[in-house]
Amino acid sequence: MKLPLIIIGGGGHATVVADALLAAGEQVLGITDADPTKQGTLVCGVPVLGDDRVLDEHSPATLRLVNGIGGIGSMLARMSVQHRLQQSGWRFTSVRHPTAIVSPFARLSDGVHLLAASVLQAGSVIGEGCIVNTAAVIEHDVELGAWTHVAPRALVCGTVVVGARCHVGAGAVVRQGLRLGDDTVIGAGAVVVKDFSGNGVLVGVPARTMERRP
Repeated sequence: MKLPLIIIGGGGHATVVADALLAAGEQVLGITDADPTKQGTLVCGVPVLGDDRVLDEHSPATLRLVNGIGGIGSMLARMSVQHRLQQSGWRFTSVRHPTAIVSPFARLSDGVHLLAASVLQAGSVIGEGCIVNTAAVIEHDVELGAWTHVAPRALVCGTVVVGARCHVGAGAVVRQGLRLGDDTVIGAGAVVVKDFSGNGVLVGVPARTMERRP
């Protein structure tokens, strides 16, 4: 029997995560959030229990965690909270909405979130902690580096390699065969047509460099 779950983080991403978990028949005990004004409220019918000190009442042997922290522009908060709790012995589970379409020939690492109507085609390789958001499409033989977020309705075409900690904005398109380096941020609706070395922001159609980061 699967262990019950608590979602860490009570923001917008936690809402769709809670919805996906409930749709998949998971037992969700509650949500933690550092904002005291959220305590006692409900997210998709799931109570916000308090901050992470709620976990002191439980044991990793009897409870699983889900990372409900999103990643718009940066995945650092999502990564740091999960790594901190993992060092204390907690285990984080993956999320898969029942409407996600996943090829049996795709490979998924731990803690991946596949939200409603997302598509993973054959040969795709999804790194640890990635989010493939609502109706996003990951085509054949794509590689997503760890902690990358592909936002709603984005399309990553075949054989693209995306580095770690990247963000592919809502409705963006990445042309087939490209290579995007670590910490690439692609703006909503952008169309990426050439390789990018990373550590920067791409916007527009065709996408151009808006900002370089150190």
